[in-house]
Amino acid sequence: MHAVRLGHVFSAEQGPSWMRSHATYAAPVSLDKSRARVFIVTRDDENRGLVGWVDVALDDPRRILAVSDRPCLMPGALGAFDDRGISIGSANRIGSELWLYYMGWNTAVDVPFRNAIGLAISKDGRGESFERIFQGPLLDRSRFDPFTISYPFVIPGAGRKNWIMYYGSSRSGSNRGETMDHVITSATSVDGIDWRPTGLEEIGLEEGEYGLSRPWVFCISGRTFMLYSIRCENYTIGLAEQRESGRRWLRLSSNLLTGSAEAWESEATCYPAVLAWGDRLYLFYSGNGYGRTGFGVAVLKTDRNRPLRIPAS
Repeated sequence: MHAVRLGHVFSAEQGPSWMRSHATYAAPVSLDKSRARVFIVTRDDENRGLVGWVDVALDDPRRILAVSDRPCLMPGALGAFDDRGISIGSANRIGSELWLYYMGWNTAVDVPFRNAIGLAISKDGRGESFERIFQGPLLDRSRFDPFTISYPFVIPGAGRKNWIMYYGSSRSGSNRGETMDHVITSATSVDGIDWRPTGLEEIGLEEGEYGLSRPWVFCISGRTFMLYSIRCENYTIGLAEQRESGRRWLRLSSNLLTGSAEAWESEATCYPAVLAWGDRLYLFYSGNGYGRTGFGVAVLKTDRNRPLRIPAS
């Protein structure tokens, strides 16, 4: 499997004035057969993450159809786990609603920040606005995740049972002001709200890496894959496949989409997300500076340069 770039899609400079910088953590959702809504995080004058969206054409995701004229989710109240900003994990259609799982940011004293995972719901199913289900987080530091956690990707269970969340967790304390040894772990739930961490290391680090984050899981013809960001000297995108009846992940690539000669992604590719349309599998991803330069799109293909075919549902 490899990725073929289509090009840059959007940066904050193309948006309204409330988007001061960044257009990152793309999380795409189909609105109809021709349009997708890509939820993004942009930053305000205080450098806090706010959620907005960009609508793109599914036949050519580089073509922008609309941009949100105001944030659809703001940082939380002072003292809440997300009062210094929001970073999107995944958006899930649950019945007629849209459930947005996200990471909230707090500043700290001896380390730069601490994080927890929350949930906000759009009752209209389109994400024009979201309301937090609680002011507090769904998942926070615990005996399983003692240092910090990040970017949730949620897979709803059949009949609202056996839900699973993949997310990042640090296995050691801070060094040089950064929380290190960040791996992919998991939690389970029966309703998508109350979660039990497993403590498992689903995907661990390899030599030269010190952080894995923002997992995104997708299935093709009975095979299950995960994309994720790899932090080493620069950010790249990794690929793994689930093996042994869903319990073990095998790493397939550590540079599925490395930096290119294009200025906006010359130093980093990160925060992958996948959306299927027909027989195409679109890969949305962020560029330099944690997405300061915005996000772009590629198409995932087989090693024979053919589009990955998505079975009809």
